[in-house]
Amino acid sequence: MKIQYFSETDTLAIELTIKPIAATDTITDDLILDYDSDGKVVVITLDNYSRNVETINLQALGVPLLAA
Repeated sequence: MKIQYFSETDTLAIELTIKPIAATDTITDDLILDYDSDGKVVVITLDNYSRNVETINLQALGVPLLAA
């Protein structure tokens, strides 16, 4: 998993896997989901990150690190 922030577009991208993207679904103006050929989410994209997330409360709790 890779989490990237792009300051020039105020976008947060959470890449869950490196599988190729087969389809994209715009959930809202600021939330986009990309899927692989099996229909599983590959990337979660959040536009206008600074307006949508209260970063002062940002925490990662109990996230397991799994072997590849």
